[in-house]
Amino acid sequence: MVPNDLLNQYDLIVKRSQYSRSNFLLDTNKGKYILRKVNIQTEQILFMYDAINHLRKNGFMEVEVIYLTKKNLPYATSKGQIYIMQSYTTSNDVEFKDTTDIKGIIRLLANFHTCGLNFDATERSEKIIHIKDVYVYFQKRIRDTNTLKKKVLPLSKKTEFEHLFLKDYTTYLTLQHLALECIDKESIDNLIKYAQTNKSLAHNDYNYHSVTKIGDNIYLSNLEKCSYNMQILDLCSILMKVMQKNNWDTDLLVTLIKEYEDIRTLSPEEKSILKAMMIFPEKFASICNKYLQCKRRNNYSMFLVKWNNMIVYKEEQVLAAHFIKDNL
Repeated sequence: MVPNDLLNQYDLIVKRSQYSRSNFLLDTNKGKYILRKVNIQTEQILFMYDAINHLRKNGFMEVEVIYLTKKNLPYATSKGQIYIMQSYTTSNDVEFKDTTDIKGIIRLLANFHTCGLNFDATERSEKIIHIKDVYVYFQKRIRDTNTLKKKVLPLSKKTEFEHLFLKDYTTYLTLQHLALECIDKESIDNLIKYAQTNKSLAHNDYNYHSVTKIGDNIYLSNLEKCSYNMQILDLCSILMKVMQKNNWDTDLLVTLIKEYEDIRTLSPEEKSILKAMMIFPEKFASICNKYLQCKRRNNYSMFLVKWNNMIVYKEEQVLAAHFIKDNL
């Protein structure tokens, strides 16, 4: 049952409720809703509420509104837990190996970015938001690779993961340096300044769980990590995931970039970041960084699984990286 103190915060009469995955599905006198349990700060919920309203005001309707409480708040609380209320429609997962679905996901992102400019949030200033410096990030991850090599090489007894790392790290280190060659500090600084000046909204977590399909239409379903940021990072993130799922098919990559640019043209600086981030072996860099921070060296099974999943498409990734460097 939905706690009464939670329901009383909304102007609704609930006819029937169902508990599903920490959420309440409600059939009410005003339609069907989902009361979602969230673990994010109220400041971010207020930002997300303003962002959704801004997007819809600018014509981006493929995102669910957040309904206010009787006190005009976009969230409710019960026993220290925070909830948000949104309308509910039965939906299906989007297939990331279906070309039609993938194109729809990319077009949705391009429309989201187009409508997410000049956004003024009541609870946050674009001037105080930290925006990731990709150039500095690449340099740090390259240092991680070299540090891990120096740490592992002299060990007399190496784990299976460490043997695999030493066998293949040079391939990925080469890709890291190749990616760094595609960008420069000035271009990154200009894009960061552009994001701040134009108050550009980015999703920051655009992946399989961020979209849903209702009928033939694709909708944005999760804006819980949205903030002011360089929008190109969203495109890089989703294209990287699509490539990993589709054996680094460069023809598909070119097609998807064109789908995006048919709606929102990329600047030369954005294209250079796109090229660099598609070449940069992010999964490899993440594994190395986390392994360096791991205190128990013999607890390596998780790293081994991730490494083996990554190494499956190593050759295709290397071929794709050189294609991207020469053709994008």
